[in-house]
Amino acid sequence: MKTLYLESISGIAGDMFAASFLDAGLVSSEELRQLPEILHLEGVEIKISKVTRAAMQATHIDVLENGHEWQKRFSKASAHQHEHKHVLSHAHSHEEPGHWHVHYRDLKEFLVSSQLPNKTKELALKIFDHLADAESYCHGISKDEISFHEVGTIDSLLDIVMAAHCISKVSPDAIVSSPIKLGRGIITIQHGTHPVPPPGSARLSIGMPIAPVPSAITRENVELSTPTGLAILKAVNPTFSKEWSLGTVLAQGCGAGTMDLGNYPNLFRISVFETNEKDLRDKSNSFLTDSVVEVSTNLDDISPERLGWVCEKLFELGAVDVWQTPSTGKKGRILIILSLLVDDEKWRVCAEFILRHTTAFGLRYRAWDRLKLDRKFETRRSGAGQIQFKVGYDLHGKKIKEKPEFDDVKKSWDFEINEIK
Repeated sequence: MKTLYLESISGIAGDMFAASFLDAGLVSSEELRQLPEILHLEGVEIKISKVTRAAMQATHIDVLENGHEWQKRFSKASAHQHEHKHVLSHAHSHEEPGHWHVHYRDLKEFLVSSQLPNKTKELALKIFDHLADAESYCHGISKDEISFHEVGTIDSLLDIVMAAHCISKVSPDAIVSSPIKLGRGIITIQHGTHPVPPPGSARLSIGMPIAPVPSAITRENVELSTPTGLAILKAVNPTFSKEWSLGTVLAQGCGAGTMDLGNYPNLFRISVFETNEKDLRDKSNSFLTDSVVEVSTNLDDISPERLGWVCEKLFELGAVDVWQTPSTGKKGRILIILSLLVDDEKWRVCAEFILRHTTAFGLRYRAWDRLKLDRKFETRRSGAGQIQFKVGYDLHGKKIKEKPEFDDVKKSWDFEINEIK
């Protein structure tokens, strides 16, 4: 079975997505350059180049428009509705807004009537539909009222059509994606100044696990994933994993973004794996995955008071969980096995604390892969006041289980006792 792994090294954008397939040799430059011709877009050119990002070579795609054929085709249909204030713009464009726009319904009709292959057409329409859904929600209007400014419209259209062509051409049996890097800080887009992710991207990110911005990216204000890129990901509906898929690597390629991130590569990477059915079942699951480090040590000569203090401090240092297990050690002595789970970035700090502040002369550590529910917290009212519930979901948003937080439940018990008194 063929598994496609989508890797958000520095986020995801439409041009980076298609460029990665080209870089991997999964589609040809001729195929992509023919798409404007199939769509009867005169004067539109796909420019392909090799670029370097943080000393790494990758493929970059630009969509160039010579003339105003695109504007002529749609400006008449949309001119009379220019008073609409809601537009869907390309988040990374640095051009000034223009004076005309294309409505979603017109763009949808254009794609439906195109000569694109059916699979490509269906996926492209699905991607645009996700974009329109997000903007419709953010602005509180119907999808038919959503309009696209000319800024970024033609390149966003081709980015989406190229992405749909690439997925249709590869036709993977399964698609897996890394968690998404959205960015940080404040950016200015055609809807104004917004925190990252801006409203449309935030809406599109629902259901996707998010990764932090790598520390090597030093910009304070940076948007790493565009609405177009997120809509592509939404449409292909991958499962998520921080690791490459199991199996044999058949192809791999990188698409470069325009932005220069210094010593960190502004790349999106795809890899294709030949995967057997058992491997696919193991990796394509409905739950979140991550990795943690378990640290353990045997203590037979520490006071209970100091051990309790050590556990508190380990939580403060970032431990995910800390526990004690009674056991029997050498010379028949009763001992405590002190264990903790901690993120890979923090385990050495916790290990050093144990060696410096307990009686241990050594410790053990090993990495674990975890499968877990997506967790959300809800506050609900009760006769004894508010109680917080921890609710577990799968990656499809289906509720699996829930439980009240014990500290809140204990308060309700105290309330009942006081009522009896």
